[in-house]
Amino acid sequence: MEQIPVYECNNLNDVKSATKNLDKASMVLLKIDDSGVIKDVDNFKGIYNVSKGQFCTSVVPYYNLIQHKEYIDGFAEALQRLNIKYEMAIKQSGNRVFVDIEFPDKKHEFKKLNETFICGIRLVNSYDKTTGIFIVPRFKRLACMNGMIITSFEKTVSVKHTSKMVSEIEKFIELRLNDIISRYSDLQQWVSNSMEDSLEWKLCCGIIEKLFTQIKHREQILKNLGIDIVVVEDKKNKKKNVSYVWTDKDKKKLKFTRWELYNSITQYLSHGEHISPHIEALFHKRAERLFTTPLRKMPAIKIVI
Repeated sequence: MEQIPVYECNNLNDVKSATKNLDKASMVLLKIDDSGVIKDVDNFKGIYNVSKGQFCTSVVPYYNLIQHKEYIDGFAEALQRLNIKYEMAIKQSGNRVFVDIEFPDKKHEFKKLNETFICGIRLVNSYDKTTGIFIVPRFKRLACMNGMIITSFEKTVSVKHTSKMVSEIEKFIELRLNDIISRYSDLQQWVSNSMEDSLEWKLCCGIIEKLFTQIKHREQILKNLGIDIVVVEDKKNKKKNVSYVWTDKDKKKLKFTRWELYNSITQYLSHGEHISPHIEALFHKRAERLFTTPLRKMPAIKIVI
């Protein structure tokens, strides 16, 4: 797998230097070949990734194309105006850019967990309509350095490129930035709720299997819980039979809470190798279901032990 560069920044100059390396795109006219006659397409335009030399998607004429550089630079400038210290990591994958921003001075201590969380946000933008302007709260547990992305919070912002708000990017950024970084009270309640219910470990394996169908990912997630996967392939039909083995004999822990399951996933996403930003974002959405859905309502499946 191709190594995706990560640009680490903590001031405006760093950010502007990094964003020079990001892809640029442009709005282009579309034409069709109608039986050998080239005609203009009036009701649609195209997005063309100039840096990659690739067509991205068709859009309506009033679409607001926001360049990756314009979006990220605008955030960095807003942070500087507000005198907010930050650490920023910029990654590009396909036609999307993912930016994780942490605010070292903005921490929450949870006495119930005896842990500290650093607050932050994730930014996403795309040239192919897979996402609009996206701003979501992000947290990091200092105890294990696991990243947590929670899109279900009220303060998550997702705005389509067709919105009039996006055309005034500077005003939009500062307004949303102030709103998001000033309200993190929901996290403690979500974590507390996720610690209240638990399920026997075999049923937890079924939940993880339902959320993560690929064995290579599931194997690493369950290993964090002290569970191994055994795969036996039928020589005739090539069907794979999966079973689970409890390996953590000493602790004799036979049940898990949603919080423990969630952390086994975020540990893999934060510290696992060769996970693309796209897959990471997708898996964070799946992990989030463990926060929003009680275990008894999760889609468990029958498993072989």
